[in-house]
Amino acid sequence: MTLSRPFRLSVLAVALAAVAPAVMADAPRPAPATTASTRTAALPRLVFFMNPGGAPCQMQDRILKEMAPELKGKAEVVYFRTNVPGDVSKFQQYGIRALPTLIVTDASGKEIRRATPGIQSATQIRQLVQN
Repeated sequence: MTLSRPFRLSVLAVALAAVAPAVMADAPRPAPATTASTRTAALPRLVFFMNPGGAPCQMQDRILKEMAPELKGKAEVVYFRTNVPGDVSKFQQYGIRALPTLIVTDASGKEIRRATPGIQSATQIRQLVQN
C-alpha cells in the first residue's frame, strides 16, 4: 500500500508535534517568526525552514542571528518550523525535503532562488541575498 505525499507529510507533522514538547523543553528557542503585519513589502524575504531540535538547524539559526544587523534593510528573515502545525503547509508549498533550507522570495512569497540544503556560511548567505 502506497501513501500519498500529502498524507505522509501530515503523518510526519503529527508525529513531530507529538514528540516536540519533550524534545523542545531543553532546546534553545529560535527568534520569533516575522508576521505579515511587520513585513516591509519592498524587501526580499530570506525564508529559513528548520527543525528547532536539530543541531544543523540550530547552527544555521546562530549564523542568521549573528548576521541580523548585516541583513537588516537587505532582507527580512522569516522562520518556518517543523513543530508549528501552521507551518507544515509552507514546507509542502516549497517542496522542502531536507533541513536546514534557506530560500529567497519576493515580498509576495514567490521563490527567487534557494541554497542547497544544509548549513550555509555567512559568506554563502550574503551571496544568496545579494544575487
